[in-house]
Amino acid sequence: MPRPDHTYINAQALKFVSDARGSCDQVSDELCTAALFWSNAPRKCYPIHALVRGDYAQNHIAMAALWSGDDDNDRLIVNPTIAQFGGDRRVFIGTADAWLAELSRLHNGAPAELDPGGSKFNSAWMHELPEAKTAAVQQEQRRSSHVSQDSHMADTLKKTKPCCGCVVM
Repeated sequence: MPRPDHTYINAQALKFVSDARGSCDQVSDELCTAALFWSNAPRKCYPIHALVRGDYAQNHIAMAALWSGDDDNDRLIVNPTIAQFGGDRRVFIGTADAWLAELSRLHNGAPAELDPGGSKFNSAWMHELPEAKTAAVQQEQRRSSHVSQDSHMADTLKKTKPCCGCVVM
């Protein structure tokens, strides 16, 4: 199906508008599920992640959708949770570049970029493999998998000082 106009998409996404902090993850998943049942459903729908590098790095998630005839560069970003960064409760609809520019503007000019390492693709909606993990994440997962629960508990107890001054363990 061809891509519907922004008025149709906005009307469908208005049900998902939220300005609650941290709501973007759940809302983007719910919107992707709902979009698959629109009369002009996208052929592909998935959460897309942005990393905003302000005073502290912050991740934000929206829905990316592709219709017939669209390639990956033509994906449409639909973000009903952008109001959590200020402004009116609204739905952002636009290109990935326009979405990143809006996130940057809402964060006082802090750089915003797509974060492929944060992508959590749902294979039920997409037929793609998840993005590769960064080397630092893989190293931390390997390290933590080698630490047994008992040694972790022992380390935790060593750091805990009882009120009477006795030695734990």
